[in-house]
Amino acid sequence: MNIKPMSSVLANLQLVYVSDIERSTDFYRSLFCMEPIFTSPRYVAFPASASGEALFAIWSGGETPDPKAQRFSEIGIMLPTNDDVDNMFNIWKDNPDISIVKEPYKEVFGLTFLVKDPDGNIIRVSPLD
Repeated sequence: MNIKPMSSVLANLQLVYVSDIERSTDFYRSLFCMEPIFTSPRYVAFPASASGEALFAIWSGGETPDPKAQRFSEIGIMLPTNDDVDNMFNIWKDNPDISIVKEPYKEVFGLTFLVKDPDGNIIRVSPLD
């Protein structure tokens, strides 16, 4: 297949299915320490970059996620340094709303850890590539 766009095409939306939009909005509002930039009854968007050119959105209008189902994708939060990753873990580990999946460990790209949201979506925190 040979598709020739008029200009470069970049992924600029990460959409995550959730079962309860209000619960998930509260979760991500707390996790990101910011308010969403768009809300509707089934779709809520947060900025995913400082420039605002990318969005992280939650949506309750799709398939209902099964929290027990194995996941093959992750939500990524990249911080400037390994120390920032460690500091974030130390803040989040005491938050009863955040479920720790895997405590900090060394990976080829640096220090990383995993948490999950209320619907079982995996969130990886790591240093910038």
